[in-house]
Amino acid sequence: MSLRLSILKTLSLTALFVLGSFQLNLVSAQATNDQTGSRERANHVQNPLAVSVETATETNRRAASPEAVAEARKLYKEGVKYVRAGLFTQAAEVFRRSVELKPDYADAYQALGDAYFEMGQWEESIQSLRHVLALNPRDKKARGRMEQAQLKMQRVTGGIENATQQPAGLQVSNPAQLPPAVSTTPAAVTKDASANEMGPTRIYLVGPGDVLAVQIDLRLDVNHDVQMRDPASPPLTLFTVTPSGLLEHPILTDPLPVVGLTVDEISARLEDALKRRALADKPKVSVEVRDYVSHAILVSGLVKEPGTKILKREGIPLYVVVADAQPLPEAGRVSLVRNKSNEVYAIDLGQPTAMNLLVHAGDVITLQANPAQFFYVAGEVKAPGEKTFRTGLTLTQAIIAAGGLTGKPKEARLARDDGKGFLVVSRYKLKDIDSGKLPDPSIQPGDRITIVD
Repeated sequence: MSLRLSILKTLSLTALFVLGSFQLNLVSAQATNDQTGSRERANHVQNPLAVSVETATETNRRAASPEAVAEARKLYKEGVKYVRAGLFTQAAEVFRRSVELKPDYADAYQALGDAYFEMGQWEESIQSLRHVLALNPRDKKARGRMEQAQLKMQRVTGGIENATQQPAGLQVSNPAQLPPAVSTTPAAVTKDASANEMGPTRIYLVGPGDVLAVQIDLRLDVNHDVQMRDPASPPLTLFTVTPSGLLEHPILTDPLPVVGLTVDEISARLEDALKRRALADKPKVSVEVRDYVSHAILVSGLVKEPGTKILKREGIPLYVVVADAQPLPEAGRVSLVRNKSNEVYAIDLGQPTAMNLLVHAGDVITLQANPAQFFYVAGEVKAPGEKTFRTGLTLTQAIIAAGGLTGKPKEARLARDDGKGFLVVSRYKLKDIDSGKLPDPSIQPGDRITIVD
């Protein structure tokens, strides 16, 4: 099977196994509209790792095989990549498989607890973090995160969390969505960090049409005329960012420009406005994106799931977009048109590094079949002539495609266009390639191969 078909098969399997049951950081625009009516449902599922600390400790004593340990560490690294892309649902699935292979993997349990926390699944986060504390009772990071999750759980039982909870299947897109009274971990985005200091896969800049959920907790001194609100249940209100990029909150004297800001930056500016108006001494404001609208892309061509998609980050790797759209077997390349800069990228699906290219709002992505490309073989082979090229082809494979050798030739001459109309000839001793003394050289479209004595 060719390298291109293998990669396509891998992408398809990934879409079926991982993306088929979880929502990506990009969702279809229609699905976003359909889910509006169910925004207030809690997002809790049974955690397969939910066991007592005593049971966890006993489980963690089991020794994993070297093969299982190696695979667990590989999965952990894969999960970290998903976290960096903001794909917490996929990350949680990978971390879960990692700890199943290596039950004493504290780092994977910690990462799993953090991923559940970012998705708003507080109970599952607590259970995972208990495994970390069972392994290391002095782990301050795990204990601090678990205390945050427990505070969130208390809000759920008090009936407040249902008003702000992401619907089932959607991911919390930004650590700024934590309640005002809870501080985030050092790894999370803070109000002191500007958008320029964070990678595009970790932030979201608000745009026109986005729906924001705003919570304001006014903490006033006793001499203030306005009655202090109950800090345990700050009100939450939804606001749609206007086409001109403004947040029109009734507590403000003038609309607040919010386009191009993170939710942390919007929170900070609202707090500053409240302080300037002397409405509160210590106002606490929490802002989250409830409906993502502004960051649209278009996917078309040889895919099972074409259409408009909505990004929930400033940038998403191209391979994630392609996998989510489920490429057809005949797809071999992807064209990405970046309207903002008029740039056009043509990428072979068999080039993993190139598929890391980040997709941004406004991009148009089209999957296409690879155009027919050829190479040519002459000399002492059984079937000389024009042969179909495929990505990853080597000199030895090209000779096999030409029917194999006739006689006992000693040398292969490979002529390649240097891009200026001239042929550059390289010579290879066949016995050196067969013995492993020389690497098997790669073939490119248009190469001329001549087998001689």
